[in-house]
Amino acid sequence: MSLLLTRRTFLHSTVTGLAGAALLSAVEGPSKKPLFPFYAMDTGLRAADVPTLDAKVQLLKKLGFVGIGYTLNHRELPDLLDLLDKEKLELSAVYTTPLLEGKLDPDLAGSIKRMKGRSTRIELAISSKKYKPSDPDGDKLGIEMLKTVSDLTADTGPVVSVYPHRGSWAERVEDGYRLAKQVDRNNVGTHFNLVHWKWVKNAKPLEDLLKEVLPHLLCVTVNGLQGDTIVSLDQGDYDIDSFVVSLKKVGYRGPVGLQAYSVKGPSGEHLQRSMNKWREVMKKVEA
Repeated sequence: MSLLLTRRTFLHSTVTGLAGAALLSAVEGPSKKPLFPFYAMDTGLRAADVPTLDAKVQLLKKLGFVGIGYTLNHRELPDLLDLLDKEKLELSAVYTTPLLEGKLDPDLAGSIKRMKGRSTRIELAISSKKYKPSDPDGDKLGIEMLKTVSDLTADTGPVVSVYPHRGSWAERVEDGYRLAKQVDRNNVGTHFNLVHWKWVKNAKPLEDLLKEVLPHLLCVTVNGLQGDTIVSLDQGDYDIDSFVVSLKKVGYRGPVGLQAYSVKGPSGEHLQRSMNKWREVMKKVEA
């Protein structure tokens, strides 16, 4: 199989902010490229003020997010794509939770066909009943899974990203990096998740880790933190400004997603606060 898609091409397509644009025909124009295109995960769109897909999309449009990270629902996907295309927003990612030793979701192939040509990531939070978190003995099965999904996505997108999740087999960004190196395909990479990075013990300083995984890093997700609790970006005690400075310093130039799982209050309110904080941070970072 010819794999024309590269990490650089994927990130270039993402930063153009053109929903539905083919990954290999992204529009040039430095003035149109945000340093880190900022989307919202649907974990922050679960309050009563956004009861429908349309309400979620309209809120994202209003607040200035480039798109949505979506917990994959095969039945809803066609309607969501129509809504996003209408508002010129991106399907930034779809999130799935496959079992390492289980069978791949039989409906995934059909949904991937619907996402062809989009700058979307298929995020795989890989769990296991047999292997402990980060156990390389499961790598053979993990590689087989990633190659199978990579074959389905082929050259035009979406791409495949290992999503690190505390307690899962692929628990760390390093796990996705280790797998991506072994798969050795340009449409397979890894993901850095701030909260899950904070929730596990880390041997390496942040910038060293980011530099190491950068060749296969397809996405970063951020959130505010109060201790170990996720809060909106404007709250908490974690220095999000310094974190974003580190992203720029190591050379990352890709999408950043907002994680708002379990943040209390109306989605419109806490997402607005986070967007306000993000804009403040980016003014400093881009100055």
